[in-house]
Amino acid sequence: MRRKDVKTMIAYYFGIPAMRALLDSERAELEDQYNSLRGLSYDGVPHSSMPGKPTEELAARLDERNVRNRLEEIAVKDRVLLMDRENIQGCIDALGGRCKRLIFERHRDRCSWAKLAVRYGKPDSTVRRWYDSAVERLGEALEEVPMYDEILARASRARV
Repeated sequence: MRRKDVKTMIAYYFGIPAMRALLDSERAELEDQYNSLRGLSYDGVPHSSMPGKPTEELAARLDERNVRNRLEEIAVKDRVLLMDRENIQGCIDALGGRCKRLIFERHRDRCSWAKLAVRYGKPDSTVRRWYDSAVERLGEALEEVPMYDEILARASRARV
């Protein structure tokens, strides 16, 4: 796997929580629309000749906008994101401690090369070489994941 592809997968991995948060907010918004379908209370007091009409109209509008299908799509996307995260996490966990730390510090913590060199007490070129080795090893591990090309395609399309 090319280094560029591995870095795309790493960025995708660290972007998954934000993507899931967006899906959760959209799901909550759509569920709020559904939750407004409570109906009318029947307390025995006559309110009008057609008590179910406002609820029926609201349900028809939601059905026209295909809200239920969108909620199902969101659930599927969320499951796919979780599976992708687990697959990539398994590959990262298979790396050695220093390789894993370098990837996390470089991408999650956004440390510069100079900062990493100071942390490890090594020259900048050594830290870069270690990082390149970690990316190469991660690429080899990712190639072993079933359907890694599909994960890479999703990672390439993701906006992280």
